[in-house]
Amino acid sequence: MTPDFDKVATLLANNKIFNSVSELHGVVCGQLCAGSKDNDATLSWQLLGQENKPSKIMNDLIIRLQLNVLEQLNSEDYSFELLLPDDDEELTIRLHALGNWCEGFISGFGGAYAKGNSTLLEETREVLKDFTAIANVDDSEQEEVDSDEQDYMEVLEYVRMAAYSVFLQNHSEKASLVSETIDNTNLH
Repeated sequence: MTPDFDKVATLLANNKIFNSVSELHGVVCGQLCAGSKDNDATLSWQLLGQENKPSKIMNDLIIRLQLNVLEQLNSEDYSFELLLPDDDEELTIRLHALGNWCEGFISGFGGAYAKGNSTLLEETREVLKDFTAIANVDDSEQEEVDSDEQDYMEVLEYVRMAAYSVFLQNHSEKASLVSETIDNTNLH
């Protein structure tokens, strides 16, 4: 089960953390997809641009997010979900959050990936390139129409499955499961 977006947002705001919920979730996901181990909130905290060590509340939140993401990514039912605003929010808000999630993923992946860019699989490089493009989408010119909503849902599904694919590529015990899943939802 995915954590409640609004509860996490409240927890961040109450602790004067101005990073978005989606960015935090993206950082955690990126780290774990790069092969980072769970139960280490310090790297996530640093990648969010925070100084010092995380408070106990923030440390516990990050660890809970890590455990939740790992549980979802290791599930065979493809239950992995991005932590984004609800579907009843305006499209521009959801698009902005998806961009923040992708930006966080790139930071988390880059911060945790120890092998260097030259050993990345081509598919992983493509995903990171696509996530960079999504993170840079200008949401200020979007108008909410049915086709835009459908496009958003397709991009969201691509991001979800692409993150799952990157996770599988970097976890050798599950590497045999990497398949045409990402090709079926390819952004190109």
